Amino acid sequence: IQSFFNSSRSNQTLLSALNEDKVVLFLHLLGIDTNGHAHRPDSREYKENIKKVDEGVKEIALIIENFYGNDGKTAFILTSDHGMTDWGSHGAGHPSETLTPLIVWGAGVNYPQKVTSQSFEDNFLKEWKLEDLKRLDVNQADIAPLMASLIGVPFPLNSVGTLPLEYLNNSAHFKAESMFTNAVQILEQFKVKMKQKKETTLSFLFTPFKPLSDSEQINFLKKARLYIQQQKYEEAVSLCKTLIDLALEGLSYYHTYNRLFLGLSIAMSFVGWTTYVILVIIKTHTNLTKTVWTNNKESTLLFYGFVFVGMIIAFFLLIQTCPWTYYIYCLLPVPVWYAVVRELPVIQDLATNLLSLRISHSVIFLLVCTVGIEILVFSFFFRSTLTVGLLVFAGWPVITQLWVKAKTATLIWTILCVLLAIFPLMPVVGREPNIPLVLATGLLTVLISCFSLAYLCKSDNKYRNNEDLKVYFYQILSITLSTYVVSSTHDSLKNKQGLPILNQIISWMTLGKNIFPPRIL
Repeated sequence: IQSFFNSSRSNQTLLSALNEDKVVLFLHLLGIDTNGHAHRPDSREYKENIKKVDEGVKEIALIIENFYGNDGKTAFILTSDHGMTDWGSHGAGHPSETLTPLIVWGAGVNYPQKVTSQSFEDNFLKEWKLEDLKRLDVNQADIAPLMASLIGVPFPLNSVGTLPLEYLNNSAHFKAESMFTNAVQILEQFKVKMKQKKETTLSFLFTPFKPLSDSEQINFLKKARLYIQQQKYEEAVSLCKTLIDLALEGLSYYHTYNRLFLGLSIAMSFVGWTTYVILVIIKTHTNLTKTVWTNNKESTLLFYGFVFVGMIIAFFLLIQTCPWTYYIYCLLPVPVWYAVVRELPVIQDLATNLLSLRISHSVIFLLVCTVGIEILVFSFFFRSTLTVGLLVFAGWPVITQLWVKAKTATLIWTILCVLLAIFPLMPVVGREPNIPLVLATGLLTVLISCFSLAYLCKSDNKYRNNEDLKVYFYQILSITLSTYVVSSTHDSLKNKQGLPILNQIISWMTLGKNIFPPRIL
């Protein structure tokens, strides 16, 4: 930075550019991010880098102030694009990854405000000993209009940020006018998005965003302008913020306008595929089905029927000029459900078997299926519900009296289900790695797999297949190598030795082995 400013003394073009109004100097201090990923935030290297960057920021601020003769016309904004976990990652929704600092000072910036008390979920104010200064949290998108306001340029065209007025040291009239401009700028985006969506949607299917109709937009703008003319600046700011909130809500509405339609298409694909898999399993692994569909004429009509449905969907998407991804989402259910309908005899035989049961048995069967599906759904939100399902599986042989026929197999089944039921209660991937837990899990899996493989090799089971034994062996070997790689890589990175070449080779070979079946290898 010092060299950059020094070079302007012998470069008239650069000197003239630096002395123009509304100049933005953007500095990306990448070192902290690189060190955080490479050495993790608790490392000595990371802390030393923070100290170096902190001193560098102070020095850069002095260089800039001195270059402009301490004229008091420079504003400074220091922020970050993201945070980081204690083990050097980001991309999830933890506060350590999403909360970033925002420090603003200089020309046009308000002074810190003293407060007696304030409440936040985190402890940053206490850690930094800033409890007596008012903390003003904003969204990252709000920084763009703040920068634009400080240097006096129009708000960025596609900015969805709201100008944080409390950061500005300016008149009430300026703030009101700025908020009015901010509202108009975001409202224009809303109008453009609405127009685009209206042009690409059939008129009888288009549903506008009702809270912000054309008449409402005009009323908001007229009323806000009237408040400003009457010097009712607080009322004008409040009204503009309401308009901005509605416009952003409308933008979100049009951005997600096709969400239900696409969601239903994707859900139909998943449900169809699940149904098809269940029907294939029933057909190939049970004796519940006997009927075979041999009517080629009906099969041909069915094929052309689904082709016709696909053509209608494609035409519907074409006249609405939908993106090519929509064709994938919306046409995928067609072949999937064609495959399901082709298994109609299996569905009929299954229905016949269910109807032949007593009503109480049928009700219990459907109830068990419903509870099982609900457990799977709830597991996405509460992992512990999987434990409930696995415990039910553990007791299944006892409930169905299967333990009478195979006591040893039932005992092994119950023990393994109970052990597996512990897994959903274990901690998820968090801010700190738990290497001992990973190693213990890998070792336990290998031991159980070895005992199972030995039992299969000694047994005279007529269903035993040598190819299956090869697959089991490859899986055991893969788990063993993967466990070693995790342990070795963690130790190597901890000792600042980088990623070992052997680990890279094993990882790529493991990936290749899982792509290709054992017969090919």
